[in-house]
Amino acid sequence: MHKACLSLIVSAALLALPAAVSAYPKDRTWATINVCDTAGEQNSIGIRAGMPGSAKADRMYMQFTLQYYDRTKGRYLSLSPPSTWVSAGSASFRFAQRGFDFLRIADPPEGVRFKYRARVRFEWRERRREGGRIRETVVRRAKRVTRGGLKGVPGGEPPGRSDAVCVIADPST
Repeated sequence: MHKACLSLIVSAALLALPAAVSAYPKDRTWATINVCDTAGEQNSIGIRAGMPGSAKADRMYMQFTLQYYDRTKGRYLSLSPPSTWVSAGSASFRFAQRGFDFLRIADPPEGVRFKYRARVRFEWRERRREGGRIRETVVRRAKRVTRGGLKGVPGGEPPGRSDAVCVIADPST
């Protein structure tokens, strides 16, 4: 077989790989729920998020806020204060992911179901030396709420989980 034909066959095979191999975006920010009230993690919600690097020596950070849907107000409200800022590493990397778990969420009252999502804030910070100290200055910000249907997101329970919301019902249901 000619080298050109073999190269063409290999290229076509690579193009035919399913999108699920890595279908979460690496060129923009995203957030998803990848753990939701499982047998091993009852009343817990795991959030996974990703952000692209800037090809600079900046630092990347994420902050996670759990929100619940308030039916009387018709909108999502923050359940508690946000997490601390979680370092996602150097922005010189092409892409970074981090996760955060909200543990031991209170049981809903009998017959009630709570619907949750998360909001993730992203920051890229430039490091500057000022007067002998290194200071970080925010150079870019973004925020996203969780969305579902992402493929290839690691760390889910069960593997591959990607949801926009997590519903937790009282233990009797």
